[in-house]
Amino acid sequence: MGLLDDLKKEADTLKNEQAVRTQSLKANAATVDRALRKTFYYLNDLFKQLNVVKPPCACEYNLQTVGKIGGLSQMDYRIDFRSAHREGSEHFEILTVNFKRSKPEQLSVKRDAENIERFRDLLWQNNMRFTSEAIKNERRVTVSETFTINCEVICAVDIVGDYEGGTIRFKLKNVEDFGPTVYTLEPDSITDEALEAFATLLIGKESTFSNYNRRVSSNPSATMPGPYGRSGVKVPLYVATPLKSAPPEPREEKKGGLLDSIKSVFKRDSE
Repeated sequence: MGLLDDLKKEADTLKNEQAVRTQSLKANAATVDRALRKTFYYLNDLFKQLNVVKPPCACEYNLQTVGKIGGLSQMDYRIDFRSAHREGSEHFEILTVNFKRSKPEQLSVKRDAENIERFRDLLWQNNMRFTSEAIKNERRVTVSETFTINCEVICAVDIVGDYEGGTIRFKLKNVEDFGPTVYTLEPDSITDEALEAFATLLIGKESTFSNYNRRVSSNPSATMPGPYGRSGVKVPLYVATPLKSAPPEPREEKKGGLLDSIKSVFKRDSE
C-alpha cells in the first residue's frame, strides 16, 4: 500500500468525521431551537400575568456588611429574544429576561473613609441604585460618607442556546441572591415541569429547578474572600433593550400548575 492509498484512507476518515459532526450539529440546531422557543412562549405568557398580579417575593437579599433586604414586590417582567440564520432557517440564539424586586423604603448606611470605595464597588456589583453624601472635616478631607440606597434589586436572566455543545445555559443575575448563578440543561429536559420549576424560582419561591441542572450550579460572588466580596470592574445596570418583535404564538396548548394558578388570580381580581 503506497502513499496515495494512505492519503485516500485519511481523507475518507476525515470526510466521515465531518459528516458525523455536521449531522450532530443539525440535530443540536433542531433541539436547541425547539427548547428556546418553548421557553420563550411559556415565559412570555407567564410575564403577562405576573405584571398584573405583582406577587410578593419570599426570598431575602443579603447585602454584605449591611444586612438582609426583604419584603420586596416583583414587577416589570420583560422578555426579548435574538435569532440567527442556521441550517437554512431562523433559530433562536438567546432569550433576555429583566425584572425588578423593590419596596419604597431606603437604607441609610454610613462608611468611614477607608471603606468608602469598597462599599461603593459592592453596590455597583449588585446593581443597587444609590446616592451618597461626603462628610468632611475642617481641612476639607472626607472622613466618612453616608449612602442612601434604594431597596430595588435589578434582576436578569440570559438563556443562551449552545449549538455546538447542544445545551441550554440559564445565566441568572440577582435572582436567588446577589450575584450570578448558572444552570446548564439538556434541551430535552426543558419540559413543562422544568419550566414551572424555573418560573417558581423566578418569583422567589422554593424551587426544584436545580434538579434539572446538568452541572453543579455556581455563584462565584458567594465564595469571594473579604467582607465585601469581589471588588473590581463596576458592573453596569441591566437594561431591557428590544431585540426583536415576538414571533406569532404557537397553537394554544393546555397548561397547568403555576401559570394557570396565576391566571386564575388575575381573573378573580378582574371580576
